[in-house]
Formats: sequence, structure tokens, C-alpha cells
Amino acid sequence: MTEPARIDVEPDPVPIVLILAATLRRAARTPKLAAAIGRLKGNVSLRSTTDPQAATMRFGNGGVMVVRGVSKDTDVLIAADLNKLADEKPPTPKVIGAARHPKLALTVSKLLEPPHGTWQQEAERFFAFAMQSPGVPTSIRVVCTGDGTELTFGDQPAQYELHGSEHALLNVFLGNSVLGQDLLDGKLFAVGKLGHLAELTGRSLAWMLGR
Repeated sequence: MTEPARIDVEPDPVPIVLILAATLRRAARTPKLAAAIGRLKGNVSLRSTTDPQAATMRFGNGGVMVVRGVSKDTDVLIAADLNKLADEKPPTPKVIGAARHPKLALTVSKLLEPPHGTWQQEAERFFAFAMQSPGVPTSIRVVCTGDGTELTFGDQPAQYELHGSEHALLNVFLGNSVLGQDLLDGKLFAVGKLGHLAELTGRSLAWMLGR
């Protein structure tokens, strides 16, 4: 049986390191991508174009180590507006080094956009995690505003409701965005108590950070 690819982070990791590692772990749920992580060799850095955030994925020895900053020996550098990566039509990032390391760049681009299920399937994963925490509502109704489909958790009527487009729901349930921020930005709409919102936002942030 093939050993699973190792995905490690530096000691005392900063948020961007945890977010990248969580994304790689989602990718590793797909056997083909998990195998790719185990085979890759080289260093790929991701740098924000709007703030100091940066991290490097160091592939080799059957896995990957994610560390803060742009390494001096980086083979491929991806510069992007990290705040807009979750947009429905995000701006195209600038990639340096892809011509010299095409296989590394192409494979990592697939790892950073791993396959996912429907919004309902991802909601099941998220709420299986979130509802273990005290203070999170025990009954929730989620409605997709695009086609009217909905999903409920726990005994109804719901203590909390969440409404949004398929794209917005997928983003928050995948851990690409934080629930409270999406509500403030008008990407999601909710009905319920502020205390429940605070708890769900905390769980959403933990989900994004792979905690």
C-alpha cells in the first residue's frame, strides 16, 4: 500500500502557511494529486501583491514542507492578490519561473485548485466539523439562492439560516473564505442570533486554517 504524501508546516506557522497546507491536504484527498505531492521536487512560493504575506512549498522526499516567506532557492514564484483568489472571476496571478519548470508549475497550479464536491457535499464536511463545537447552532438551514436548493442539519425549525449563491456557499464550506467576512461583504446572508454567528465564524476560520 502506498504511503500517503506528507504535508508538514514549519514550527509556529503563520496563517498563510496553515491555509496553504489545508489546501494541499484537500488536494491529497484525490489519489492522483496525493501521488503528485509525493513525487514532486522543487520549491514554489506564493506571494501576496497587496500585503507582506508569503509562503513557500518545498517539495521533496515524498512530501512537502510549507514555510513562511519567499525562499531564495524558489524555482517558481506566484504573485497574486490573495484577497481576490476566492472571487468568482479572480485576477490572473503572475507566475515567474514556469518556463524553466513547466511540470512543477502546472502540477502546483492543480494542487492549489483541488477538485471538490457539490456545495451540499462540502457543507456536510464543514458542519460535521463545526457542529462538534459548543455554542454552534444545533439546527441549520442552508439555501442556494441560485436554484433554490437547500440542505438542513439537525432538528427543524432551524436556529440559524445561511443563504448564498452556489459559488459563495462552496467558498465558505471549502475553507476558501471566512463566514463572518462573507456576510459583511454581502456575499452571504444569514438569519439568526449574533452569538451563533460568532461561533460559526470561529469554526469557519479554524476550517480555513486546517485546525
